[in-house]
Amino acid sequence: MAVAAERGDTREVRRLMKEEGVDPDTVFSPEGLPLLAWPILTGNPAGLKAMLENGADPNAAELHPLQHTTRFKGRIRNNAMVWAAKADDPIYLQLLLDHGGDPDTRNSNGETLLLQARLMGNQWENVKLLVERGADVNARSQQRAFVNEYASLGGFMQTHWLLEHGATPDRFTVDHVFWHPGDPNNPEWQRRCQQWLLKQGHQRPAMPEHYRRMREAFGFPTDEKDIPLL
Repeated sequence: MAVAAERGDTREVRRLMKEEGVDPDTVFSPEGLPLLAWPILTGNPAGLKAMLENGADPNAAELHPLQHTTRFKGRIRNNAMVWAAKADDPIYLQLLLDHGGDPDTRNSNGETLLLQARLMGNQWENVKLLVERGADVNARSQQRAFVNEYASLGGFMQTHWLLEHGATPDRFTVDHVFWHPGDPNNPEWQRRCQQWLLKQGHQRPAMPEHYRRMREAFGFPTDEKDIPLL
């Protein structure tokens, strides 16, 4: 089955599943990798599509061997959704979502797919796809708001998109938007974020000390009166 899926041999995938009774939902590697993830890792969307169209479960996962411990309580090992969220091409995630994949899946470490997509090469198309397909944009990983994965690094185009799509800003978001040095040559998206927050009733807070130090280190003004709103 793995070879057929890797090759995109749709007929063989169908034959194995329908005639030979191969059930990919029950086949996992010793590390817990589901068979459905194999065409994602080997770069064959046709193989993934064939498995899904013949009944493979996009959410199939093996229970984490340490699921009864405090750290891994209730956890599963990484399923195909996790691997698709990290992939460079959003086609894999789209196929899984089209066949009932859960956009709020978490990885074996309890992190959201949104965070996985952000951390693994900043797969922004995957982030947008997940949110558009119903992922909870306010779900937290390690108690951190997802919008701050972008706001804290000056990614204000993405920050604005997330705010427009339901992300709830916390005090850290507000700090980032108003005090991050941003891109002086292209302040447009930071300006839009500031305007968005002001319209929602958020006022510019006092500058946090860590931003004062950052601005000083990079040669930006550090006195609040010298830093007008964008």
